[in-house]
Amino acid sequence: MDKKLERSNADKVLRRLTNQIKALGFMRTKPTIWVREREHLVQFIHIHKFTFGPFFRIHTCIRPLNSELEFVALFGPIEQELNELARFEYAEEPSSIEKCASDMSQFISTCSEEWYSTLGTSTALLSSQSVLDAQEQMSLRESLDGKSKASNIERTRLLLKIA
Repeated sequence: MDKKLERSNADKVLRRLTNQIKALGFMRTKPTIWVREREHLVQFIHIHKFTFGPFFRIHTCIRPLNSELEFVALFGPIEQELNELARFEYAEEPSSIEKCASDMSQFISTCSEEWYSTLGTSTALLSSQSVLDAQEQMSLRESLDGKSKASNIERTRLLLKIA
């Protein structure tokens, strides 16, 4: 498959995926990021299109709304950490594009959602097994204690393009 067709088909997969995960509350805010805001956290999916072929990687990510980071950090597992059999690829055929989008949607609605409800909770994120580093844990703790900084929340919403 030539690179132009590969890119075009990747865009088709991501557009279909956007429609399929809308029901979960995820909105596409950037070309490779789908977000939903929770009380003290932003849950987001980052999808990486590999350059070497028609393949995607899914990061299931979390960010304290009160984060001080001035960039989007990918705290959370990749698909292989949640399901070692997960593979997201497509070919030229429309059915392949549809299958890839459906497989990605299914992964997010099962594996990502399970991670958010277990290891993506405030309690789990403040534990020693957290995916967050110490700085991000402190940001979350401050938020839970009612000490969020408006500038941090505004930066997080700006970085992730949350309205």
